[in-house]
Amino acid sequence: MNAQHLAKTAAMAALLCLAGMIMRWASPALVPFSVLPIFVFLTGLILGPKYGSLAVIVYVFLGLLGLPVFASAPFGGIGYVLKPSFGYLLGDIAAAYVVGKLYNRQSLLSALLAVLGGIIVLYLIGLTYFYLVMHFVLQQSTTMALVISMGFLPFIAGDLIKGGIAAWVGNQLIKRQRSSGL
Repeated sequence: MNAQHLAKTAAMAALLCLAGMIMRWASPALVPFSVLPIFVFLTGLILGPKYGSLAVIVYVFLGLLGLPVFASAPFGGIGYVLKPSFGYLLGDIAAAYVVGKLYNRQSLLSALLAVLGGIIVLYLIGLTYFYLVMHFVLQQSTTMALVISMGFLPFIAGDLIKGGIAAWVGNQLIKRQRSSGL
């Protein structure tokens, strides 16, 4: 890890922290909208699989240490792992890795497909964790149909749109970075 990679990873981790917190100050009418997925996908696109997932790990770790960087109460702390939605944070780590691994840094189509792969992984991990916590930790009668209706259907359209935005922005940034020789 060189200084440039370390600096980019730290900067993206800081942006993820801001993205996680920003909706607390926005209108309640926008909840459960979050800009975090845009930054997770951008992290994978810009930093690649290794450093992209590392930036998301740093973000999650800071939140688990107690820094108030998560979007919903209690906003941080180890107890967050007992929330059904914590699986989406674990899915964010894998999504950043998959996006970085699939993106060939050449085309918008590659970026779109990479982000789609990241969304699939994000939801596979997030929904599985959601089900496991609801069923085994909270001991609520839960079916996969209920989990899908609560943790997938309300969010997928927005995440696809956010993924498209991230793919376009990330691809533009990579093209400009390549043309400037950075």
